[in-house]
Amino acid sequence: MDSIEIVKNVLAHHGVKGQRWGVRRSAGASAVTVTQKGKKLKSTGGASRTPHQDAVKAQTLGQIRKKSGVHALSNDELQAYQRRLNLEQSVKQLEVRQPGAKNWVKRTVTRQGNQHVNNVAQAGATKIGKAAVAAAMA
Repeated sequence: MDSIEIVKNVLAHHGVKGQRWGVRRSAGASAVTVTQKGKKLKSTGGASRTPHQDAVKAQTLGQIRKKSGVHALSNDELQAYQRRLNLEQSVKQLEVRQPGAKNWVKRTVTRQGNQHVNNVAQAGATKIGKAAVAAAMA
């Protein structure tokens, strides 16, 4: 198998069979849809887990704030919404600061994959260049 065939085999399309443009797949059993005054609001949990009621409540409060402003929420609702947002933000910052083995493996595999693709592409370009030079000299 020459290097051009390897590159063609590596660069393949992986779509969803039967998927149509503009049609979304269903969210599955792990999503909860809350309807409030005709507005659907989705909150999802982790792998095969439904979202916690606190997350659903925060989504609902955020939707009310977005639609009607902060004056539509009581002090207790605003504090609950603020606490939830602050906790989520803190967790995200801690996860970024503490890269685990998973991130290291991901970076390493990506770097190795990029090097391999570059090497294969360079070998293919060299082979094509040599063939072109040989053809020009003949």
